Amino acid sequence: MTSPLRDRKSSRQTLEAVAVIAWFTGLTVLMTFPLVAHLGDSLPSDLGDPLLNTWILAWDADRLLHGLQGFWDAPMFYPYARTLTYSEHLLGVAVLTAPFQWLFDNPVGTYNFAFLLSYVLAGSGMYLLARQLTGNRMASTVAGMAFAFCPFRILHVGHLQVLLYGWMPIGLWALHRYFASGSRRALGGFLVSFVLLAWTNGYYLYFFCIPVSIVAISEIVRHRERWQRSVTDLAVTAALFVVAMAPFAFAYMQTHADQGLVRTRDLIARYSADVVSYVQIPGELKVWQGILQAGPGEAALFPGLTVLCLALIAVMARDRLAPPPGPDSPLSTRHVVALYAGIGFAAFFLSLGPEPSWSGRTALLSTGPYDWLLAVVPGLDGLRVPSRLASVVYLSLAVLGAVGFSALAGWLSRPVGTTLAVIVAASILVEGYRGPMPLARFVPDENADEQAAYAWLRGAEPGGMIELPIVEAERYPLTLRYVFNTLQHGHPIVNGYSGYDSRLNSFLTGGSSPLSELAQVGGALRGLRAQNVRYVTVHLDEYRDREFGEATLGALRRQRGQIRQTQVFGETTVLELMPWNEPTWTATGVSTPISLLHFRATASHRGNRLSMAFDGDPATRWLTGRRQMGDEWIQIQFDSPRDVARVRLAMAQRSLGDYPRILTVESSSDGELFQTLYDGSPLPQLLEGIVTHLDDPPIDLTLPPNRTLTLRLRQRGRTRSFFWSIHELQLWER
Repeated sequence: MTSPLRDRKSSRQTLEAVAVIAWFTGLTVLMTFPLVAHLGDSLPSDLGDPLLNTWILAWDADRLLHGLQGFWDAPMFYPYARTLTYSEHLLGVAVLTAPFQWLFDNPVGTYNFAFLLSYVLAGSGMYLLARQLTGNRMASTVAGMAFAFCPFRILHVGHLQVLLYGWMPIGLWALHRYFASGSRRALGGFLVSFVLLAWTNGYYLYFFCIPVSIVAISEIVRHRERWQRSVTDLAVTAALFVVAMAPFAFAYMQTHADQGLVRTRDLIARYSADVVSYVQIPGELKVWQGILQAGPGEAALFPGLTVLCLALIAVMARDRLAPPPGPDSPLSTRHVVALYAGIGFAAFFLSLGPEPSWSGRTALLSTGPYDWLLAVVPGLDGLRVPSRLASVVYLSLAVLGAVGFSALAGWLSRPVGTTLAVIVAASILVEGYRGPMPLARFVPDENADEQAAYAWLRGAEPGGMIELPIVEAERYPLTLRYVFNTLQHGHPIVNGYSGYDSRLNSFLTGGSSPLSELAQVGGALRGLRAQNVRYVTVHLDEYRDREFGEATLGALRRQRGQIRQTQVFGETTVLELMPWNEPTWTATGVSTPISLLHFRATASHRGNRLSMAFDGDPATRWLTGRRQMGDEWIQIQFDSPRDVARVRLAMAQRSLGDYPRILTVESSSDGELFQTLYDGSPLPQLLEGIVTHLDDPPIDLTLPPNRTLTLRLRQRGRTRSFFWSIHELQLWER
């Protein structure tokens, strides 16, 4: 039976929690206005990352209903596996928003709920931590506002996963409670907070380790008398955390290894902060325009003058501040200041990346701690933007700001302190205000033709699909609309937009795409069918050059031998392709490479460069030196007749456009009479090489049994500008 005193305390705490959440909810509505009036039909910022994350949250909600079956194989970038790992999976927020999606079936509304929640979570979470460390409600409110509405959030208004850092202060609150009380329940709260944070943003999986490590080491040292129990409890917690993270880490690491998805050191350095970044503002920030310089990209990290001043007061006056009152304040004020100043400095220095610099190219060091961590921490090279470590800097500044305000309030009378709180709170809001929240209207069912096509596809047989026009990265809203609409029709699509690109999508959207050459449409369809693509959806109204769009659709429809049926829905046409069932020759027995010692080669063009196709160096190549005209050839004379099993033309990413448009492979046993072993577009083999090879995709041609003394490769197609080039030409025999 609980005591009346405990009941009253619990009631007060509940009322306080409700009041805090209501306060930060009201401020969030104010600071993000007019979003609240468009929750179901508009997204904050633009139709880039917000629309991608809208789709991911809806996908997560659907997979939760199916026990996470097929969770990683999200329906974009077909035919690649685990495509959800190309970005954040957001399961940490989806477990909270999925009921909203199930109830209302409105992905846009679900995203906006998560977006607003990120502000409330950050403010309320920081209030909880600061309340524990200072015992001062007004100081905690100020800290929560500084953390929830800092200018950094203006910079990342389109990055939901970055905004959801509110689990950090909640996790630290629970960790401090554990060390103060020894409560394993509090340690469990820390574990849940860290898991939800890491399941939301892979960056924070790494970044949150900084304050956690510093707090844990400091507290173990401070409570030396029970260090064995603390270390054991933390080890068990770490093991449980590893168990919770292992399936996710395995999926990401497997994809990164299979697809070579890593960030280079130069790219990481480019997206690092420098010292000057912390006095640069986002271009949208109102109050400091004309005073502080706007920073480029993600390098505008000014935290706000108000919280900086409060934090400075805390650091400067730490020796004169009294310890915070109450049993919920486990640390002395001086210790809090030292601890969180250390956390802030560590995060600040690491945010400078592998080459800490003052401003741009003015390097302070040629290498730094982040560089050293890159060498030893698995997966850290998958993070592109070290400057996002500023979120941990702001966490430390918010805590120090709470201490600084608490000190000021303690030196003033209550009325004056309350007035000061109002002024400080208003200053924080003004510094973090960007003006009315920009909104991008997104109503997916507005296009009646498109919706009719997707309704038909929803009832069609399963199979991969490509949507045309397949567009370059600059037209990402269209690609993301394609991606979003997979929620309606259920077919995986070749198209995609995420943190990484697939090699196939990159090729098909690039300047050498066969879909941009009408003469190659037939070969492209054969290549797509070989990858089990079953449907092509053409949106004529999305072609910037409608004449080319109509020509493309006409070229597709003329491929009657490859099309099972055509469905027309106004401006949208769906073509169902025939299954890939073309016969292929399989080399029997063991095939062995044919040594250079057993043949000599000649070419129609640039014979002096032909040796580069046989030098074993993929960086060199033979090329015609002119556009393909249909009269190019390479001839190989063997020292004795051979059964050539396979021919490989190795390409490279930089010269994929130089593939032969029409290739004929001919064999002669006497040098006079030739038989055709292969004839047609090599696009099926090229697309297979792009999908299955990390680098230097090959065109592998398996040949039927033959007796060859002379082998001739003839290029019979034409291009407007592309050469015919081969980086390596390799031969095998049966």
